[in-house]
Amino acid sequence: MSSEQPPNGNPDATSEASPEATPDTSTDAAIGRFRDAVESLKEAPSQPVAPSADSTNRLAAPLKSVVAEQFVLVDSHGARRATLTLDDGDGPALALSDTNGRIRAAIRLGVDGAPSVVLYDTIGRRRLEVALKADGAAGLGLYNQAGEGRAELVVSGSGAPGLSLFGPNGKRLAKLPTGRER
Repeated sequence: MSSEQPPNGNPDATSEASPEATPDTSTDAAIGRFRDAVESLKEAPSQPVAPSADSTNRLAAPLKSVVAEQFVLVDSHGARRATLTLDDGDGPALALSDTNGRIRAAIRLGVDGAPSVVLYDTIGRRRLEVALKADGAAGLGLYNQAGEGRAELVVSGSGAPGLSLFGPNGKRLAKLPTGRER
C-alpha cells in the first residue's frame, strides 16, 4: 500500500474528470436544472457530523487544495447549513439553509456559465429569482406566498426591456412593451 496521499488527504478521492456536457442556454432549461439541483439538496438526508475529540484542541496546517464532489457545512450541532455541489449538468450549486434546515438561498452557475440566484421564504417557497443568460439577457422573477410567479422583469441581450404581470391563475394580466410600439 502506498503512503502517498492525494492533495486533499482523502485516500478515497479520485481524480477522474467528468465528461463534458453540451450546454443548454435556454433560460427555462437553466432554471429547471437549477430548481432540480436545489430540490435534490432539499431531499438529501442531513447527517450530523460530530467533531473528533482532538479536532477542537489542535490547529492543523491549512490544506492548499481540497478535492471533492460535494462540500457540506454543518453548525456546532451537526445540522446542515450550507451545501456546495455539482448538479446533474456539472454546474456548481450552493444552497444556504437556516437554523431549521430549510434552504433559504441558492446560487447556481450553469454549464454555459450563466448564473442564477433564488431566495426562499421561511417555509421553503421560492419568492425571488434572478438569472443571467450567456447571451447577456437578465431576468428577475417575483413570486407570491404560494410560490406562484406574479411579476417578471427581463432585459434582453440587445437591451430591450420587458415587464409581465400575472394573476393568481398564472394568466398574464399585463405586458410591457405591448408589441404595438413598433
